Amino acid sequence: MMRKAEAMVRSVTMSLLVLVVSLAASARAASPPRTLTLAVDASEAPRGILHARLTVPASPGPLTLVYPKWLPGEHGPTGPVIDLVGLTLSAAGRPVPWFRDTLDMYTFHCTVPAGAQAVEARYDFLLPAGGNFSSGVSSTQQLALISWNQVVLYPRGLASDGVEVAASLRLPDGWRFGTALPVQSEGMGGVRFVT
Repeated sequence: MMRKAEAMVRSVTMSLLVLVVSLAASARAASPPRTLTLAVDASEAPRGILHARLTVPASPGPLTLVYPKWLPGEHGPTGPVIDLVGLTLSAAGRPVPWFRDTLDMYTFHCTVPAGAQAVEARYDFLLPAGGNFSSGVSSTQQLALISWNQVVLYPRGLASDGVEVAASLRLPDGWRFGTALPVQSEGMGGVRFVT
């Protein structure tokens, strides 16, 4: 009789565990993707500088932003983080202090203040003047190859299919663009791409 009761308790416990895991998975799948807004100003690309403004939806508390370390087609952690300069963070128009991870130079930590719904990151990317792969030359006075992975930070811990990016690009005067990305709109302020 005791064994039968233990088996019944185990069976009910396992059923409840499966139910809780299933509900958690469906809740995660039902939650809408988080949309980051990335505005890249390439107006100084002939000088080798890209300006970026990234808005990350966030809740108050700790937030970790990561620069891409492992890039497709490269066989090592070669993301050109050394060319990311001038990083500032803010929330609701106020500065947010940040610090670089002590073990991983691709990782940045901050605390989102109470009442904030997003963090804005502003930074520059210095286009490479030499090197190989992602560190290779990617701009001249008349041409710039914009690799989006060079100008983005992303929140640690989110599945890649749970993140969307609303991207826009401002070009130097007189420049045109070519891309496989679908274009939402194009005008004097630049190009907006479909999210």
